[in-house]
Amino acid sequence: MNKKPNSPLYRQILTGRTIFMSIAISAVLISCSKNNEEITSEAQTNAFNVENVKKGQLGGQDITYERKNGMNFFQGDIVLSDKQLAEGSELNKGGASYSRWPSGKIYYTVASNMGSINANKITTAVNEYNTKTNTQWILRTNQTNYVEFIFGSSSGSDGWAHIGYQGGKQTVSLDQYISVGSVIHEMGHTVGLYHEHTRKDRDQYVKILWNNIQSGQSYNFNIYNSGTDIGPFNINSVMMYWPTSYSKNGLPTITRADNSSFTYNRTGFTTGDINTINAMYP
Repeated sequence: MNKKPNSPLYRQILTGRTIFMSIAISAVLISCSKNNEEITSEAQTNAFNVENVKKGQLGGQDITYERKNGMNFFQGDIVLSDKQLAEGSELNKGGASYSRWPSGKIYYTVASNMGSINANKITTAVNEYNTKTNTQWILRTNQTNYVEFIFGSSSGSDGWAHIGYQGGKQTVSLDQYISVGSVIHEMGHTVGLYHEHTRKDRDQYVKILWNNIQSGQSYNFNIYNSGTDIGPFNINSVMMYWPTSYSKNGLPTITRADNSSFTYNRTGFTTGDINTINAMYP
């Protein structure tokens, strides 16, 4: 999801480079955070309900996620299936066929109510993947395993996506005012990337300011140990959270390890993002 400065999501899925595989190749989930000028998403404005917070397992690791609208949201904008969260499930035992799209081919379709502006953003993002990575996003004809881009909030600027290859129909949701960079971010989750700020080595590079995080949202900043971090930590990854993601007071929730600030990237791929995806899909 692309979240506002106050809303983070994902560890570095792309560039942060933990790949999402049952076998735990996970990139850091980057909060689909947006800049201060971006519109507050519906997800951000909805009141936090502690009763929706659940415990489960992913890749053999205990995790916390939020159950809302019949879906399981992990790190803000990553949607996990019930099967992924089922203890003892084959999906949690790891396997190269799960979470990676066969031959790197991702078939997709766009909902009829998407609107021309967002449809153009999808086309731009697809071109970025097809020209810069080893994945191929291909318009669906009659394939049974595919992704549908659906329209989310008419006033928001965020999004969400299922993580990795699951088989059947999967979804990427895009709000009206989402940026192209955030579309790329959500597609990164589909490819199998987590958020950068949840990499195992993140504490060497960034500091989490826990006291500035909104009540009940700290779990979105937990390290995800079950993935494999690919390449060096990339604070500029398109999969990195915004510096004030889930902030309760407008102050940073993430800084560099030396307490200095960093610039949020939602313009597109970094070289690290591209290298991470191509390592996943050689």
